[in-house]
Amino acid sequence: MKELGGVFAVCAVIFLADASHSAAIPTFPFYANSLGASVAMVGVLASATGLSTMILSMPLGFLSDRFGRRPVMLLGMLCFAFAPIAYNLSTNPVHLLLARVILGVAMAATFSIGFVYVSEVAPAAWRNVAQGLYMTSMGIGFTLGPLVGGLSAKALGYHASFYLSSGFGFAGLILLLLLRGSTQKSAPEIGYRGLSSGFRKVLTNPKIVVAGTANFFNSLLYNATMVYFPLFGGSIGFDEPQVGLSLAVRGLVSTASRIPAGGLAKRFDVLRLMALGLIVSAATLFVLPTLDGLIIIGTILGIQGAAYGLYLTSGNIFITEEAPEGQRGASIGVYSTFSNISGVVSPIVLGVVSETWGFQGAFRASAAFAILGTVLTLGLSSKRRK
Repeated sequence: MKELGGVFAVCAVIFLADASHSAAIPTFPFYANSLGASVAMVGVLASATGLSTMILSMPLGFLSDRFGRRPVMLLGMLCFAFAPIAYNLSTNPVHLLLARVILGVAMAATFSIGFVYVSEVAPAAWRNVAQGLYMTSMGIGFTLGPLVGGLSAKALGYHASFYLSSGFGFAGLILLLLLRGSTQKSAPEIGYRGLSSGFRKVLTNPKIVVAGTANFFNSLLYNATMVYFPLFGGSIGFDEPQVGLSLAVRGLVSTASRIPAGGLAKRFDVLRLMALGLIVSAATLFVLPTLDGLIIIGTILGIQGAAYGLYLTSGNIFITEEAPEGQRGASIGVYSTFSNISGVVSPIVLGVVSETWGFQGAFRASAAFAILGTVLTLGLSSKRRK
């Protein structure tokens, strides 16, 4: 088990990263509203995170191929620690833009690169287990974060949940700083071929493009849930702890699904598993706005969590296995960029739709687009195989 020490350490870091990220999710939309942000402005703030993540995902992926995963992840954890502090220093919605940009840097430098990192740290015989543990650690962090964030906001105010989020980030940063000895070997020794040639090679890889297309629509569903479910919950009488509990149920079921999803990825076509996750997730968003009870909404979000866990695990495994030699970081950066483009566009579009047709219109529009995207993904998959 000593040879898995680096795996466990990276998993602990990513647990703290996702706990930091998710602790503010139940409270941020309410906090932005309290500073004067409209529903559409909340979408703009979410898009600011997506924009910075989109711009940086590919460059940071290439840099991690060149200089190693750990230095890039250190930048990400530092940003996770400081973004919530910037929330607390804001006095109007415009000030929140900087914090959301910092959060985007954190996400670009951490989650996808960490998956490559743990894949390289793990002994070959344990790689699939390590990947499953990594995704499970993310899920546990995402389960804990909304729950404790919502409860702390209810008991002590919004600022308490943001300080808690910052604390998770600082803890992850310290742990990552201590990993020098145990995880140094994960940084691959590869030649630097230049960003432009690397971009062309990865972007013209049809497997990466097909997976990226699916990731665009998965991000659409994710943003519809994370950005607008708290506001929808508030509109039907949920308070912060109830919103946090609902998202915690989603995270818990998602976490439980990830190791089984890794097993399914060994037996079935991974792109079809990704498509199945998208269809089920879209179906849950289609019915969500017709519901109003905590138990039934928690159940629906749990089903969505299982679908999301299936998609997320399958997608990351697909990219790490199909990436060109020496370009795993670049490939997962490109894959993430498709998601981040959606992260820029979808919150703004859904915010406008919500202002015009309500949350029901926003949820159902995202579900319809995701189903169309699933059909497109399957079509591209069939074309690739031919």
